[in-house]
Order: sequence, then C-alpha cells, then structure tokens
Amino acid sequence: MARTRGVVAAGAAAIMVAVGLAAAPAIADSPPQPDPVPISAVTQTRVTLTFTGNGCKGCVITPQQLILASDNGGQEVSWNDDFSTKRKVRGDSVTFVVPTENTRGMSFMIQPPEEGSGPGINANPVIVFQYAGYEPGEWVERSQAVKASSGSPCWAGTTEASVSLSVNVRAVKLRAVDDSRVRVPLAWVAPTEAAVGGFTSTDRGVVAAQDVYPCGGTS
Repeated sequence: MARTRGVVAAGAAAIMVAVGLAAAPAIADSPPQPDPVPISAVTQTRVTLTFTGNGCKGCVITPQQLILASDNGGQEVSWNDDFSTKRKVRGDSVTFVVPTENTRGMSFMIQPPEEGSGPGINANPVIVFQYAGYEPGEWVERSQAVKASSGSPCWAGTTEASVSLSVNVRAVKLRAVDDSRVRVPLAWVAPTEAAVGGFTSTDRGVVAAQDVYPCGGTS
C-alpha cells in the first residue's frame, strides 16, 4: 500500500505534503555518495548523541529509517516508523542501541520540550548530517548553517559497534502556521558526517518533517 509522507523545508509556508511513492524531498544537488556500507558481523550499534551549543535538554529524540521502494530497487526498508523507540535528552546526551543494518538512511527527529504550547511550524526538526557544499569532516559554524540553502538529515550509516556524534543545537525563529514567529531548534552534526540521498531545501538551516523522513537508498 502506498505511503503518505509529509516533508517540510520548515516554516508553515514551505510545507509540502508528498503522496505515495512520489514522496521525496525537494532535491537540490546530491551529495557525493559514500561507498555502500559493507556487511559487518556487528548487528547492534550503540549510538550516542552529545548536544552542544544551546543544548537540547528535555527534547525527545526519535531515530528512524525509511528508504522508499522507488529508491531501493523496489524494496522498501524501514525501522521505528511507529515512533516506539525514543529518548528524552537528560543532561547533554542521549543513547540508543539500534540495528546496525538500519543505520544507513537513518534520521533523528527532534520534539522540542515546549511543543504543544503554541501553534508551531506543523512539523518537527530533524538533525542535519551534511549541508550542501560541505564535505565530511568539515566544521560548520552557526552563521554558515543558517545560510545553507539545502542539507540532508540522512546518515550514511556505520558498521561500528559504538558511535558518538556531536550535535550542535541553536535556536532560530521561523514562521508558524498562524504567521507568528516561533523559536525552533536548528540542529546539525559537527563536524559534518556523510549523508546519503539528495539534499532538501532548508529554512534558515532547518529541515523538518511531519512523519518519518524518506531517505534515498542508492540515489
């Protein structure tokens, strides 16, 4: 059965609802594609996200994977699309144990602690792994992130048993559904990690989604 996905380039005016297998983010240029992650004896990976900058204390982080059949040779791949695995950030970090094979094309959704207190942007931000124009290993400053016109929240994945990622979080103001301006977390991995699939448009560096973010498989 065809899926219905909502992908948002953040901001109420930028909401785009994608339907069925045509559901894919607005694509700008594609990032250089890393080689496919080789088969590994590791079956579970411990992923720790450490938040810097303004931090994200009280945020709820949800790791998810969705590679549509149209991007994966006719075979859809998904994990945690029921939002059952999630963790609240306590202190400055959060840790998940996830299937290693599902780390390719994985994204991390952020639910701000103040969600529900106002109109919001009708979507949740996702952590950006790579902005267009920046190579893996490059450091991206806030001033560069907010000016980035496109980015990808789709992790290239790992074969390691344990991975630590540093995530810089700052607040930016975006237009809400009622046309007011609201504070939204701008979150990106620093230094840059390799992404897969294409880049999608951002609003002041923010990529947001109404559902599981669809990541390209081999595109």
